[in-house]
Amino acid sequence: MTNGTRSRRRRVLMLVLPALAVAALTGVPSAAAALTPAPASARVTRYAIAESICKPPKPGHSACFAMRIAFVSKGTPGARVFGVAAGARLGGAKGGPAQTVGPAGGLTPSDLATAYRFSSTKTGSGQTVAVIDAFDDPNINADLQVFDSQYGLLTCSTSNGCLTVVNQTGGSSPPAYDTSGWSEEESLDVETVHSVCQKCKILLVEANSDANADLEAAVDEAVALHATEISNSYGSPEAGSTATDEAAYDHPGTVITAASGDDGYDEFDLLGSQGMVNQPDEPASFNTVVAVGGTSLYLGQDATRQSETVFNDNGVQDVWESTLFGIPLGASGGGCSTLIPAKGWQTHLSVWASTACGSYRLVADIAADADPFTGFDFYDTYDCGSACEPVPDWATVGGTSLASPIIAAMFALDGGSHGVAYPALTLYGHLGSASLYDVTSGGNGYCDGEGAAECGDPNTQGYGMLDCDYPASGTAPSVGDRACDALPGYDGPSGVGTPNGLGAFAKTGPTATISGPKSVAHAKLGKWTASVKDPFPGGVVTSYSWNWGDGSAATVTTSGRASHDFVKGGVTRTITLTLRDSYGQKGTVTYSVKVT
Repeated sequence: MTNGTRSRRRRVLMLVLPALAVAALTGVPSAAAALTPAPASARVTRYAIAESICKPPKPGHSACFAMRIAFVSKGTPGARVFGVAAGARLGGAKGGPAQTVGPAGGLTPSDLATAYRFSSTKTGSGQTVAVIDAFDDPNINADLQVFDSQYGLLTCSTSNGCLTVVNQTGGSSPPAYDTSGWSEEESLDVETVHSVCQKCKILLVEANSDANADLEAAVDEAVALHATEISNSYGSPEAGSTATDEAAYDHPGTVITAASGDDGYDEFDLLGSQGMVNQPDEPASFNTVVAVGGTSLYLGQDATRQSETVFNDNGVQDVWESTLFGIPLGASGGGCSTLIPAKGWQTHLSVWASTACGSYRLVADIAADADPFTGFDFYDTYDCGSACEPVPDWATVGGTSLASPIIAAMFALDGGSHGVAYPALTLYGHLGSASLYDVTSGGNGYCDGEGAAECGDPNTQGYGMLDCDYPASGTAPSVGDRACDALPGYDGPSGVGTPNGLGAFAKTGPTATISGPKSVAHAKLGKWTASVKDPFPGGVVTSYSWNWGDGSAATVTTSGRASHDFVKGGVTRTITLTLRDSYGQKGTVTYSVKVT
């Protein structure tokens, strides 16, 4: 018996023993939590839990953030009804590009495109989305083609150049086969990227292990191989992070997304069982990445988004489940960093004071679907080999491991970073616009967004900061509730919101309205004024370059006023004003003048 097998069997015992104890004490019927096969029709009521695919990380290592739906017997503590559209049939039959229910009952590529309002085939050419994972999945190429065939997607394979698989040094020799669950993470990442951006190339970089040093080497290799976007669906507590760790995720001009984690605000849902860390996960906490939080995505019958709330299956309403169940059931990660300073686009937010993060980074920047109960169906036949418990080839998965590749691939659909050094800035430039869906319900803390009055102060339990509604000490509610509660505008769990089309990924910058004469006599001094607006929090226009369109040198000023005399009359000149702001972003505006 392998160590991996023993570990998985211990996990099953963890699921069963709490149920037996509850039955003895409360009379609740006991039920084994062993996996049960999915029924063939959605008309049959099914019960499920969500379980983490990877084990918690050892110091200096990272865990993947994928969570898989596991079907269990009715009455199992923590079990919830898992349902799909009435009458929908589940199975392996090919459904084509418009299929809205996956073979295991989860979301499909069509659902993601409809809910988040993008086309997966119109754009994406010239973009290479890298996926960073640990160990080797020997079936990834074949599994991706089965996935494509199921939904009628453009074929993506190593033979047609769409998929490239390398090791952490860029070579073709694979690392050791996975024995811990990372192979399922690889299938989820690659299939999600291809679902969102069918014309993108995919670069899978397999690190030698889940050690942070190996994963960081894989990120550096992805940059060296000219990836335009890099998705990281893993993490570990930021304690002990070094400058070397941060440098691996600091590549100006490359979109680097990082999942926020699945254990809630400050890792609250561990409830002390593995020690409270009271900090977010890295690399999501690094201020050079786009940190991606998780939501629960609810769709209507036509797959359009009906609502989105913060992903939290361990909130106060479900706390009995996590306590009795013995393992975390999942909540979007986040919290105020204890090490990493925040960038100006966070600290200059008008609502920043209500996060109580001070000058430190708050996770996340943006969010997307991550709840396994509103999750995505993926196809994986390796399942980390004989070391893991058997699971169906088609399964429904979630976790912020799903959210990160969605956002990376949507950046790719819009053309990548557009030259912006740290593309999270772009997202904040669209805050409050129609291109973002504002998530205002729920929270990733213990209180699940219910607030201090309804929840009380869970921080008195002795496990550290479980919720932001109260400070670490004292009894008065905290002003920092925005750090873990979804509120209008920016908040910690969902960042600026979730995508509503590709507008949030489009390049933006300062704009201006020029006022002044529309007609001037030649050799007579004309004066023009620019009224400017900068979309970024704290953004200030610092340079104005006036090009007069007559061959003369541009006039550069630090204010929005300039004057010029045109030496030749009888022509129309176009004034081009180029703005540069305190974030280094540019904007241009033109103004026509008739020279008499």
